[in-house]
Order: sequence, then C-alpha cells, then structure tokens
Amino acid sequence: MNLKQLRKESGIKAYKIAERLHISRMQFSNIEKGKCKVDMLKMEKLSKIYEKSIDEIKAACEGTYYERRRDNI
Repeated sequence: MNLKQLRKESGIKAYKIAERLHISRMQFSNIEKGKCKVDMLKMEKLSKIYEKSIDEIKAACEGTYYERRRDNI
C-alpha cells in the first residue's frame, strides 16, 4: 500500500490533509508521488489522520518511494 491508496481509502481529500499537515497541496502531492521524503512529525500526523500505526505509515511512504524509483528505471 502507498500513501495515495491510504488517502483514497480514508476518503479524505488531498487538500484537507495538506491543510492538517500545514503544507501546500503541491508539497503533499510531491510526498504522495515519492518525490520527497516524509519527516517523523508528518508521519505522526498522517498516522492520526489515517488512523494507522507509524509502522504502516512508514511502509506506505517507502512503498511510494520505491514505486517511483521502479517506474523511473
């Protein structure tokens, strides 16, 4: 599972999550696309938003990052 799948599963719009993370919609889009890493504070906030454990959020972040790398090979 990746971050975009978690968001869609939660039913929360991307701009709402960006607001709760105090970042722009574009920054959140880049996070979902694996273009930038997610710091621990944002992982904790995503954990609360998605009601998932930190480990599940880390796995989703890594999944997003590796999917992007795989697609660029």
